[in-house]
Amino acid sequence: MAYIATKGHQFESKERTTKIANYLLEIIADFFGIFDTDAKKVVLYHSNRPKFDRIIDTALEKYALIREKARKESAAKRMFKQYSWEVPEERTYDSETNHIEDVGNHALLPFVQLNQASGVEKEFIAYLEQNSQYIDWWYKNGDKGKQHYAIEYSPEGSNSKSLFYVDFVIRMKNGHIYLFDTKSKDSDIFAADKHNALLKYIKENTTEEQPLNGGVILQKEENWLFSSLPIENTIDTQNWSCFYPQNA
Repeated sequence: MAYIATKGHQFESKERTTKIANYLLEIIADFFGIFDTDAKKVVLYHSNRPKFDRIIDTALEKYALIREKARKESAAKRMFKQYSWEVPEERTYDSETNHIEDVGNHALLPFVQLNQASGVEKEFIAYLEQNSQYIDWWYKNGDKGKQHYAIEYSPEGSNSKSLFYVDFVIRMKNGHIYLFDTKSKDSDIFAADKHNALLKYIKENTTEEQPLNGGVILQKEENWLFSSLPIENTIDTQNWSCFYPQNA
């Protein structure tokens, strides 16, 4: 057992030594018909020890790779599990990093804003408040956690999947829902990937009863622009549309 205890330190199980020893003795019994004390003598014989070192180390390395792969697959399944999302009835904020902002049309009141909120987010909030007569409510989404509204996307050139949290959910007076992710021009190298993934999500989830629209949105002078088509970047906005709440 002292010899086996030198193996498998990458695993934290308290029963690690006992498990490895039992498996090893079972294999020797099954393959060679050698049991108990005699099997232990085979393992510990001086000319056999290097061979068992290699056998045990190789097995443990393979097991570590298998376990790590299983963990990643399990984590991916947890990460991308789909939930039915609704605006929460309440949220908890850190008072040191957030403050109450005086707005009247946020889905949750009072509206609590991050101290380090970007300028483009503040400008868009002001725009929404100026057009409150056309908007039933708007909601500033969080940026992590399954309680917030996340969209799956794959960064260009990568086979991995990630999540991004759309910045704003807006319900118009006519019942239409807009999902907008605010950006500054060329501020996010993944903006196009996120926009295109959001368009795909909208296409797959819009219904006659619940029409969806949106995408990446950015400010250009007095206008807020978004594209109803896939994009390659946020620099070329020639064919983008203006978000006018009175026409939404």
